[in-house]
Amino acid sequence: MRSEATKGIEEIEAFCRFIVRSGSRIDPQSIEKRAPPEPDLLCRHPAAGSVAFELANLCDPELAKVVAAGPDARTDAFSTTDPSARIVRNKLSRTYNTTHPIELLVYADGPIVTPDDVIIPTIRPIFETVEGPNRRAWFMGEHCTCLLWQAS
Repeated sequence: MRSEATKGIEEIEAFCRFIVRSGSRIDPQSIEKRAPPEPDLLCRHPAAGSVAFELANLCDPELAKVVAAGPDARTDAFSTTDPSARIVRNKLSRTYNTTHPIELLVYADGPIVTPDDVIIPTIRPIFETVEGPNRRAWFMGEHCTCLLWQAS
């Protein structure tokens, strides 16, 4: 299992890729890793001011075990599932301690076989039915980076 420090570095690296891919004007130098119960990151946008981001890395747990096992990985067939809906629902059920607006970045950086064009229509409707603390939700997959949802 990876350490919190390693997880924090990976989250910042993913978030920097998101800034570039989305064309956001967030200042990469302003990114701060935060500890729970705050959202994962705090950063500064020139127009919006300080914004907190919670990150959700989509990862199939069975596939992650195989990848982590390396040369000792199982060689038999096994099934995988799309963990996207479960992970997003879990993030939306959490509460955070911050005075800043919160945005959610769902990204596919972990072992997952589900393509972007399946993940997006799977998770987008969840934001309409489950109330969460976020003002916006973003997706960054293998081929697509987009705004999924915005509070009205």
